[in-house]
Amino acid sequence: MLAHHFFELISVPVLLFAIFVLADSFSPRLPAWLPRYWVQVAVYAVLAVLSLQLSFKIDNGVYIDTRNGVMAVATIALGPLGGFIVSLAGAATRLNMGGGGAIPGSLSILSAWALATLVLAGYRRIAPHGRATASPLVLLLAGIGGGLASMASLSWIAFHRGESPDSSLLTMAATAQVVSALLLGGLIHLTVSRSAALAAGRQANASLRQSLRQTIGSLAAAALHRDPASATHQQRVAHLAVAVGRKLGLPAEQLEGLELACLVHDVGQIEVPGEILSRPGPLTPAEYELIKLHSVIGYEILKDVDFPWPIAEIVYQHHENLDGTGYPRGLAGEAICREARILRVCDIVESMSSHRVFRPEFGAERALREIERMAGKELDPQVVAACTALFRQDHYTLPKP
Repeated sequence: MLAHHFFELISVPVLLFAIFVLADSFSPRLPAWLPRYWVQVAVYAVLAVLSLQLSFKIDNGVYIDTRNGVMAVATIALGPLGGFIVSLAGAATRLNMGGGGAIPGSLSILSAWALATLVLAGYRRIAPHGRATASPLVLLLAGIGGGLASMASLSWIAFHRGESPDSSLLTMAATAQVVSALLLGGLIHLTVSRSAALAAGRQANASLRQSLRQTIGSLAAAALHRDPASATHQQRVAHLAVAVGRKLGLPAEQLEGLELACLVHDVGQIEVPGEILSRPGPLTPAEYELIKLHSVIGYEILKDVDFPWPIAEIVYQHHENLDGTGYPRGLAGEAICREARILRVCDIVESMSSHRVFRPEFGAERALREIERMAGKELDPQVVAACTALFRQDHYTLPKP
């Protein structure tokens, strides 16, 4: 019978761990002003109370459970203060349950806290910068302390009744605390470590993205300094392209890459003489061929930057046509990435909607009619449909220059 109860007891830490994970999953949603430490204290207090509820009754209000193992883990994880608060919650719950073992049971909880505190103090003297929850030895010793407290409590009750302590019951109670401390503490440590690693990874990724955005910003600033009209064009194209991409259902990750590529899609023009870019009259064939190289130059500038998006390739392809008549490589169909197809359409719409030194603006409606004429031949018809719907149905307007 005791063996059956023992296996029930050692399943309790797994249930408590599941509750801990559930509570921990909600912690990112908590208000920033709420101290995380005290949230953890509250969670461990709940686990302590539940460990007392998940007990089995011996007789006359004497209960066997995993309370002291939980108290040991709480003290190791939270430190003496947090562990003491959790122990008080457990002791108050045990007193409220009543019975002949209420007082010794409550005292055993406080004893388990005191012994775990001694273990923690010893560990901190040996390894002042270590993580106690990462040490199986610390959890084992704290669990043994909880087991000794349970044995002392049961022995006190037996002696008070004039009986001899049941050695098998004492062994089971002590073992349950040790197993509980090792199992619950180990599982919680693995979960917390994994969460910390994921958070560190997210922070590193965010820092990398910020650095890459700053790189893009520096390139865009260089374009603005050299040719303000070109920089404004890139910003407006980026705004439109993100709106079109969103309408097409592109995920946020892809939209971010599309936006950054648009912001520097003409960066290769930095190698084109300014007098050619700003000339009000027609270009010679040689000058036009020089301008056409800007997508190649842009690719060369960007290709060695380790972006998490295909920025350089989008820039390389943004003058390719669906039917293979574009430049610089004459790509066709699916060989052109979707972001480049979006950029191609938005580049045309913004250019025709804006004033240029060599011509007046044509307006958005004329630009839309032009891309509709090109749809299915030079331009992706799905992108064209999304772009025209954006203007005509959603009443989108380009940002002012």
